[in-house]
Amino acid sequence: MPPSVFDPRLQFVTVAETTLSDIDGENGELLIGGYPVEELATRASYEESVFLLLNGRLPTAAELDDFRSGLANRRGICSEVRAVLQRAAADETHAMDALRMGIATATLENAETDPQATAERVVAVFPTVAATYWRYRRGADPVLPNDDLGHAANYLYMLTGEEPAESAVRGLETFLTTLIDHGLNPSTFTARTVMSTESDVVSAATAAVGTFKGSRHGGGLEQVFEMLWEIHETGDGERYVREKLAADERVNGFGHPVYQVRDPRAEVLEAAAERFVEESGDDEFLENIRQFETVAGNVLSARAPHRGTEANVEVYAAALLHEIGVPKELFTATFGISRVGGWTAHCLEQLDDNALVRPTGQYVGPTGKDWLPVENRDVAGDSLVRRPVQSATLEPVSETLAILSEPNRLELLLLLSDRNDPVSYSALRASSSIEDKGRFNYHLRQLRDHFVVNRADGYELTDAGLAFVETVLTEEQLLDDLLD
Repeated sequence: MPPSVFDPRLQFVTVAETTLSDIDGENGELLIGGYPVEELATRASYEESVFLLLNGRLPTAAELDDFRSGLANRRGICSEVRAVLQRAAADETHAMDALRMGIATATLENAETDPQATAERVVAVFPTVAATYWRYRRGADPVLPNDDLGHAANYLYMLTGEEPAESAVRGLETFLTTLIDHGLNPSTFTARTVMSTESDVVSAATAAVGTFKGSRHGGGLEQVFEMLWEIHETGDGERYVREKLAADERVNGFGHPVYQVRDPRAEVLEAAAERFVEESGDDEFLENIRQFETVAGNVLSARAPHRGTEANVEVYAAALLHEIGVPKELFTATFGISRVGGWTAHCLEQLDDNALVRPTGQYVGPTGKDWLPVENRDVAGDSLVRRPVQSATLEPVSETLAILSEPNRLELLLLLSDRNDPVSYSALRASSSIEDKGRFNYHLRQLRDHFVVNRADGYELTDAGLAFVETVLTEEQLLDDLLD
């Protein structure tokens, strides 16, 4: 068996071949189904884009008509599903949780057996579930789907009960098409992992929704809008960014784990937002966002260039949705309405040449522990750090060393032992020799609670951590063995 590579984020591991999208992070380019995102987003409807991903080519005129009719026929949900969504709305459940519950139950009615038919049903029903939930949240009755309207227009119609303006439909169409797929992001990888077990498309889509909700993924869109609205009202974006950096916090909407330059999708959505406000005549919010992007980029370039200085897709995705009238509570769900086209296409692609996704984990816990009856266990467990060292060998602290397991963790303990006061995250990281942030966070997380505690004013050693460091420092041979 070949040796494994430790990569907690799987950032440098290729787990699948795909024809659906291709990201060039260095040059800021994105292909969807072989087409540049700029071209697809400005020329294709969402239905055409979904067909492209599901079938590997653009549809003919007749095929597109049939596909649109098929989606329209699959939009409806039954009274049982509406009851679930009504309860979720009454409980003020998050929109993504309501979407997850609604999708799981909506597909029980007229359940498809063919994976592609199931994929089309899931794509079709997403807007209906989201809009029905929102109508209940607003104390209104649901609006039934209008079969005469396209996918984007029908969603806006079900939200308000009124046929939307063409400018709003164009804006949403661009949003949905631009964000339909983006490599093996966390939710897409989740969907493919579920399919690799020979599960079904509904289960995979439901799991993807749960992943997408997270603030480091699709859920970040709502946080970005709240930031943008605060800056729009206060007019002090520079102060906001400086305060975030001083607190060692992320500035949402800037930087991307893949793109080293500006996100190409941000370009597309910014242009779409500009087209919309040109027709509406109210460009104040968009102009304030552009000014903030410049200010934030300058501050980040000067103080934290490693964090990414370019606006990512979330900034102008939030701006566009706000301009066309989608409520902020539905931003992430609307993002999901777009991305489900990619999720389902990846599900089918996984089935074409399926292999069970089964990565390995690196065990870093203790070994050789002796069972203790419950009456013999102390409050902190059976840690050996409290026992006196009898010799200069590793044996007396074998359990503790198993928990530490790597020199990087010993280094963090020694760094903290040199300080009399708690140490901030940024100061501790700057003092450490661990260059990769992910690995630094991983090792720090292994030490938390038992050896290290994170207080309001920073990190410091626990009593157990202090006792261990004192033991190591007083036993020269033990320290030499550890350093070796």
